[in-house]
Amino acid sequence: MPKLSDPWNHHDWSSRHYVSQWAEGQDQREIDRQEIFRLMAKTLPYDQEASITILDVGAGYGALAQFLLKYFSNATAVCQDGSDEMAKLGRKRMKDLKGRVKYVLCDFSKPGWSRKIKGRFEAVVSSIAIHNVRSLDIIRAIYGETFSLVKPGGCFLNFDRMTPSLKDQIKWLKEAGFEDVKSFWDGGRRALVGGFKKK
Repeated sequence: MPKLSDPWNHHDWSSRHYVSQWAEGQDQREIDRQEIFRLMAKTLPYDQEASITILDVGAGYGALAQFLLKYFSNATAVCQDGSDEMAKLGRKRMKDLKGRVKYVLCDFSKPGWSRKIKGRFEAVVSSIAIHNVRSLDIIRAIYGETFSLVKPGGCFLNFDRMTPSLKDQIKWLKEAGFEDVKSFWDGGRRALVGGFKKK
């Protein structure tokens, strides 16, 4: 069992059984998130036929990446996650997208995680993941490292719980270097925030 004193390990992502049960519980929620995913796709500053590369941060089993790859028919994606079991489940669920998606295993709660990801991306996205670190300093640091992974002219979009607040999330994105930062959708407890990298 994970130690309760460790804020990052309130989920047991190393357990195949836990990951499988958690994913089954998320499936209905993913259906409910389709409109948010569609908004994210439309917010990305690219045509649907564009050959873009997408990084899904904290991708889990790849629900968001899968949606975006179907929306952008010529796109490819890298799914970053810290759980080998989650990556195995993601590869299984996205087997029909073979050749267009791959996983990189690294823990975004640890400084320097971004250096394990090769290249830069037209779009970096995340969905209900970053809040799990439960540390304000780490969330701020994740935004800083994410900025380095975005190509000039690209953007970062994060659909997540607004912990601690939407105002703080916007502030940290600006501090990281993103421009035109704003909330694209505000559901109160959750919101879609993001910004762009100057060309």
